[in-house]
Amino acid sequence: MKLAVAERRADLYPDRHLNVFVPYRSHDLDANVTRALVSTLRWARPELTQAFLREVVGLSECGEGPFHFDLSACDYEDFDPAAAAQKRVLGVSVRGALAKVPDVDDPERIRVLLAVLRSALLPERKLEECRRLLGMSQLEPEELEALHHSLEELDEGCQPDGWVFSPESGVCVLLECKLTQLLDPGQLQRYGEVYYERALGDDERVLRSWEDVYAFFRGHREDADPRTAFLCSQLCDYLDLLGLAPFDGFRPYDFDRDSLGQALPKFRRYAAAVQARANEAGLPVGDLEPTPTGARLAITDPHALGEVRLELLGEGVRVDLVLGAEGRADVDALLVRAEGGANPLEGAEGDGLSVRVERLRGDGPTGPAAIELEVRSGALDPAAFGEVLAELRRHHPAAEAAWGADGAYRRASLAVGALLETETALGAGDEVVGAAAKTLERLVGLARKLGGAPAPA
Repeated sequence: MKLAVAERRADLYPDRHLNVFVPYRSHDLDANVTRALVSTLRWARPELTQAFLREVVGLSECGEGPFHFDLSACDYEDFDPAAAAQKRVLGVSVRGALAKVPDVDDPERIRVLLAVLRSALLPERKLEECRRLLGMSQLEPEELEALHHSLEELDEGCQPDGWVFSPESGVCVLLECKLTQLLDPGQLQRYGEVYYERALGDDERVLRSWEDVYAFFRGHREDADPRTAFLCSQLCDYLDLLGLAPFDGFRPYDFDRDSLGQALPKFRRYAAAVQARANEAGLPVGDLEPTPTGARLAITDPHALGEVRLELLGEGVRVDLVLGAEGRADVDALLVRAEGGANPLEGAEGDGLSVRVERLRGDGPTGPAAIELEVRSGALDPAAFGEVLAELRRHHPAAEAAWGADGAYRRASLAVGALLETETALGAGDEVVGAAAKTLERLVGLARKLGGAPAPA
């Protein structure tokens, strides 16, 4: 991060650990976001809690308090949650929805399920075995994840993640905050039975997504009370760090080379926003799939070659059209088209784009492979694309000659794209999404030209 950027954007800071909710001397972000949420309410002005209870929890009347807050086991020994007139259990997860799983309360059944879930079995084997134990052949991985988390917590005791209550106002809200996609309905119901001494009514179980929570606190980042505004801003940044908020722009620490992996959940939300923008524009872009450094998007035009990749790098965001990363077929097809000296990119616009040719080393003609050598890298000149193709052909042997004496399979890949440099990427979220979507549109056009697609009518 440059000083000029810091002076221009006072809301930015270079290290994620400057956020009051992120532990220091570690890039492992605190998974217990309940602490951040409850701490924000505890130290902000009381009106924020009242607004939270009305707008997020859905209470029509919540009184004026005073309000009290706690985490896990309640330390207020003279408070009886069952005596509150208004009782709620607020469940928060990524999707703000319930998993379709049974209520597991038999100790032996819990023991067997946890033994499977804690075992060294591969995830697909765990899913298969739990489907059998639960008698649910359609159990989804996200549902099992929610059940696993709730069973682990039940094994340690039936305790909610957080509390917000006021005996004077007759209000008690138990919080269950999950980083999983879904919530276990049995866990929420147990809180009602244990703490409210009865089953929850339909309106007493409230479900919200982290995006809902983010939207509430985002609306208070400019609060008239400086401390409240600061805490809301810090909480929003924290949810953003965890990839739980809608993409709202990059921060300098997102490009920290030592912890790029921590920023990937957020980056994939960015990639999803770019995909949505491309779909709105009518571009033939398919589903988003994660990669080790970002995400990939299929190009669904049957005449196009390659796929689009968005990568998070220390120097910025890279948007590339890539041929050959997952297999040799697209490179084979391109080289066939270019036989006899044909230039598929003749007449194309190359301003601002770069091109790379890399030799890959893998286990076969398909699947991921490691970069063995960067053969060529530089600005794209469509008129001189024949030189790029010559390098590509030189490092992409015929299928029968691709196996080396060392037992490795070699092939080449081609990438054409642009880098959105860090300083530029620190702009407003909508601007950064738009910049990538514009590059993506250009790359789809090049993919069609490489594949020999007919010119648009």
